[in-house]
Amino acid sequence: MTFQTPNTFDSVAFNVTNGQTDYDVDTNVAAAFSNVKVYKRLELRVNGAISIKFNNTSNPAIAIDKIDSPYIIPFDLDITNLYISNSSGATVQVKLFGTA
Repeated sequence: MTFQTPNTFDSVAFNVTNGQTDYDVDTNVAAAFSNVKVYKRLELRVNGAISIKFNNTSNPAIAIDKIDSPYIIPFDLDITNLYISNSSGATVQVKLFGTA
């Protein structure tokens, strides 16, 4: 099995402070959704507990902790934005890798 690096991708790292609700990644992280406007595959690495929502703040949240890291969405889901909430008690570093 050969792994091929995607031709177009976004790879960013950023922090989400404690108490943040529905942090809009597309608006607040300049390199996110810049090379790729719609992620078909997403990998998240975190060093603490967060919850994420895909595309809209009214969608259900998915809880992710560092034990779940890396959290991979490998299926064909059109992800146009991420909203992150952090009530962990500390700032959480998020590393995101998204491909078309």
